Amino acid sequence: MMEKCYVYLRTSGDDGKEKAGLPVQRESCAAFAARAELEIVAEFPDDGITGKLPMHSRPQGKLLIAALLGDGVKTVLCYDAKRIGRTQPAFWSFVGMCRDNGVKVLDAAGTDLTGSVMGGVNGMLAEMDRDATVARLAKGKEIWRARGKRVEGRWPYGQHPNHEYDAERIILARIQGFHRTGMTAYSIAKQLNAEGIRTRMGKEFSQQTVMNIIRRP
Repeated sequence: MMEKCYVYLRTSGDDGKEKAGLPVQRESCAAFAARAELEIVAEFPDDGITGKLPMHSRPQGKLLIAALLGDGVKTVLCYDAKRIGRTQPAFWSFVGMCRDNGVKVLDAAGTDLTGSVMGGVNGMLAEMDRDATVARLAKGKEIWRARGKRVEGRWPYGQHPNHEYDAERIILARIQGFHRTGMTAYSIAKQLNAEGIRTRMGKEFSQQTVMNIIRRP
């Protein structure tokens, strides 16, 4: 009988140059599961969630924790240590909980991140990688400021000045209007998705995306 496992996936803007999207992570985890004779019974994908947040503060992360504590699955697969946490506190808050409850956390190469030595090394490397990414971005912004260029990154949804983004402004106004009527972010996202409206990246609207738009000044 194959051992059951969960898969945790995460992407965000703090991944740096070498980004691994959800399909890449999913494929790598599935390949390892097949080699290790593990049965993937559920997937928990946090798309666009920073690794600085501890697992219990992430939408899918908290569901993963609840599942682990609520049934007999004792193995979690992830693409690499950075998916678990980009800082030592974020990494160890989850890995420590898993160790206390007899849960193994494996990356797609088969490394046991709950092992005291390898877990510590990978957690430290994840934080160092994030720090290096932050430093590169800061240096790049400094260079662009010296050239008189805009460095704030891409324009927020609905605020791009070009006319080709006029449709976004219409959707933005609708979101704000829905919010004024008392609709929740979840209900707004559900309504937009039902109409086939997608984000700038072609994805469905999530509750968190709508909340971010509503909270903007």
